[in-house]
Amino acid sequence: MGEPEVLLPQMEVQTSSIDFSTVTIGSPQVRQIHIVNSGEDELNGELSLLQDSSVYALQPQGIFTLSAHDTLSAELTFTPSAEFTYIGQILINGDDLGNPEHVIALTGVGTALPVPALTVSTSNLNFGTILTGSNGQQQITLSSTGNDTLLISSIDFDLGVYSIDVSTPLALVPGASRLMTITFQPDGAGAFSGSMTIVSNSPSTPHVVSLSGAAEAAVSYAGSVQPVLNSNCGGCHGSNGGLNLTSYNNLMAGTSNNGPAVIPGDGASSLIIRRINGTTGGLMPQGGPALSSGTIATIETWINQGALDN
Repeated sequence: MGEPEVLLPQMEVQTSSIDFSTVTIGSPQVRQIHIVNSGEDELNGELSLLQDSSVYALQPQGIFTLSAHDTLSAELTFTPSAEFTYIGQILINGDDLGNPEHVIALTGVGTALPVPALTVSTSNLNFGTILTGSNGQQQITLSSTGNDTLLISSIDFDLGVYSIDVSTPLALVPGASRLMTITFQPDGAGAFSGSMTIVSNSPSTPHVVSLSGAAEAAVSYAGSVQPVLNSNCGGCHGSNGGLNLTSYNNLMAGTSNNGPAVIPGDGASSLIIRRINGTTGGLMPQGGPALSSGTIATIETWINQGALDN
């Protein structure tokens, strides 16, 4: 009789490394692993997963028995939880005397989900007070601060006195920005409180910017200021030297020992207002009735509006 035939298992694994490359955070990716017993006897082994985190999952794991010429298929899942490079190992041990251990190296990179984002440089614009018939302008910056292209589909105002110098749709790649000018052009006197609404593909859309501005009618120098000066101040401040209030040019020349009579844009600091209010020197006009508070307010408003020759 001859020697009895010795039947042995033989373990074969198709790969030594698995690279998932770049995977979006939270999105599982699956790979298959096949362990083949190409021998003539039963293969007994153990399948285990080694990692520093929990982003890899392997099914099945643990002890296995594989008949001759049979295949065990395992499923490996990679689900990254952060922007990070993850490594790991799958260890396969068996009773194949010629190849008792097999190692599969694991690599995967987590990346953030592409998300567009809009950042607006301010949430509030105040245009102050301007004259009717004029306009005021302010600038605002729209920035694409996400990692996907930002698409701005519309920019709308709830009041017709506000407008912008850009048109939509507007596309901004990540990191890009757009400076735009908002114009306030009131159609009459009054306060104008409104808003600008920006609609985009940003998850936080819409973005709303509060707008405010006011307009007042211009005070006429010829109609409202010079007649007051003529009636109340001409006796002392005529053409006989000193401060001459007989005309716009003379008033603005401000010949006075106490500095200029008018500081355009600053009525409260202007000498003429301080004198007719009595806060500097004697109350003006001297020897006559004080000007009414309404008249003083009209002159001060004219100065605050820029002391125009109108």
